[in-house]
Amino acid sequence: MHRIVLTVAILLVAAQLSVINNAARLPAELYWQNVLPHTPMPSIIHELMTAKRGTVTVNAIYRPLYYESTTTEFPSDPNLFFLEEELHSGAGMKPGLSFLRTISGDAFLPRAEAEALPFSSNELMQILNRLSIPLDSQRAKEVEVTLHDCEAPAAAAAGERTYCATSLESMIDFVTSELKTRDIEVAATTTPLQHGGGTEQAQHDYDYRIAPSGPRKMPGENLVACHPEPYPHAVYYCHRTGATKAYAVPLVGKAAATVTAVAACHSDTKNWNPIFFKVLKVKPGTVLCHFLPQDHIIWTPSH
Repeated sequence: MHRIVLTVAILLVAAQLSVINNAARLPAELYWQNVLPHTPMPSIIHELMTAKRGTVTVNAIYRPLYYESTTTEFPSDPNLFFLEEELHSGAGMKPGLSFLRTISGDAFLPRAEAEALPFSSNELMQILNRLSIPLDSQRAKEVEVTLHDCEAPAAAAAGERTYCATSLESMIDFVTSELKTRDIEVAATTTPLQHGGGTEQAQHDYDYRIAPSGPRKMPGENLVACHPEPYPHAVYYCHRTGATKAYAVPLVGKAAATVTAVAACHSDTKNWNPIFFKVLKVKPGTVLCHFLPQDHIIWTPSH
């Protein structure tokens, strides 16, 4: 009898501890655990989920609308781009390659708060007023560009589907809907200097080579990539792309600096902006690969 009472008491204490533990977790973290119980959360997502809201700073330009024909300037760092044939052990990457976070100071809003805010170019003035952004400021211009990106039509010819996630929960919903599974692998570039926004990395001119272990191909060729957009809180432009391979690439730099970089190789580039082929000095339609900065995320089925 005493043994039964002791067992019940232990179970009650365990249940209470579980309730306390769950109460201490953020709703977005619990949502992740419920929907993706077998998927480890990348550190960048955890940082965005727990970060205090501050001044959002754009460290580097990276625009994911590769097909937008009106763009006359290269939309991101050309050093991030390379050819598929270079993706092998010992291959040297371009000098000056950096994995600096494109945006710092952003944080995910709770889903209810994010959905209560207007998010449309037709409501630009209301958005600026609600978020206390001066009309003629750089931040206002960034908001306008982000809304434009989010409302731009997807590349129908490539079977692309796009969505701008204003909360972690909405990102998870889009990814699981597009990949049609909850058995998912998530990857983001990680560096020794990732914490603190990664600004220290920009001070070094590393000459990276792919480590002897070589790249690891992530499963499938149907993936979702999510790219941060400049906005007063975390907004991710997510797009499902076909004919795309994702790799986890171990890189070794000067002074043995190591990076596990996420790369994507796009086979169907015939509708891409001609500026890519001009700057990279390759023929239109060439298979193009690129590394992703620290705050960009790749999602694939786990097998």
